[in-house]
Amino acid sequence: MVIALLFANVTGVFAKTSDENDSYIQRSEIEQYMNMLSEEGTDNSIKLSNELQEYLEENEEYLFEEIASIVDEYAEMQSKNNDNYTKEIDQEDLQRDFERIDALAKEYYDYYQIHNEFPEEMGIRSISTSHALTVLENAGISITEKQLLKRLAALGVIAAIDGPLPVGDFIALVTGAVITGEFVGDYVANQGALAKEIGEYFGRSFIKFVTKSVTMSEEVAYQIKKKKEKHFKAYLNSDGGIIVSEPLTLSQAQLEARRGGETFSVNKNYAEKVVTQKNYNFEYEDPHYFDRYGRLMVANLPHFHLTKKVDGEWQRLEGHHFFPW
Repeated sequence: MVIALLFANVTGVFAKTSDENDSYIQRSEIEQYMNMLSEEGTDNSIKLSNELQEYLEENEEYLFEEIASIVDEYAEMQSKNNDNYTKEIDQEDLQRDFERIDALAKEYYDYYQIHNEFPEEMGIRSISTSHALTVLENAGISITEKQLLKRLAALGVIAAIDGPLPVGDFIALVTGAVITGEFVGDYVANQGALAKEIGEYFGRSFIKFVTKSVTMSEEVAYQIKKKKEKHFKAYLNSDGGIIVSEPLTLSQAQLEARRGGETFSVNKNYAEKVVTQKNYNFEYEDPHYFDRYGRLMVANLPHFHLTKKVDGEWQRLEGHHFFPW
């Protein structure tokens, strides 16, 4: 799938001894969750944190469902008139577009390896508009497709990945989104050079986005591979894709889902555990490739929505529970 260019599937990571929720939740999990709420700093999150503190003071054992019932009081529901995602884009068309750009960039890259320079012209048919160009324009980068091909080839040389930079990874870098693909280690090793090249060509303001994307991606990769974390707190990135922050236990991720927050899990099965909860249902959705303003955002991911019965009708809670393709 096309988004594998941005977010490779990480089903190969090792599982914890157990990721199943049981009847009780550890005090340390509750306290960590309260810290996250306090750092979020909204009126809703601070009030919830204070209520959880009162619960800890009044109890010596902590039932998950009792904690969850407190969180439920602060759940944020989607509006019934939510029409954020009225446009659709064909997934196969999107994939073909990205594959076409990557193939053309490979020809530029190969030419450079032979001639030590990029061609002024090649017998390549490119088009003036594409999904990638539209996304980059939304992010403040106006560029022709041939200019993009040269940049991808040049950045591939800088990143030392034995090929051009995948266009999906490039979009994630310049918009500050997380990457969990095969080249994260190469981007980390060459972060300074990548940021410098992108900053010099597209403007110094993009250095902070590259730094944010690589630093965050390195931390997520470490947490997944070394600490075997499966769930993370997530935020919607303004230019598409997601921002991933602190790791969550399954219980914490489930509480966050009931509150209407965003989460990211390492694969679909783990994400489904987040939304599999007593007295709740869930719905799967493909990525929303357009935001409410009609901007194309191809770095978005598939996800689940948690639903709750309200006045006899199943309604969605706010929040997406993302996972990689």
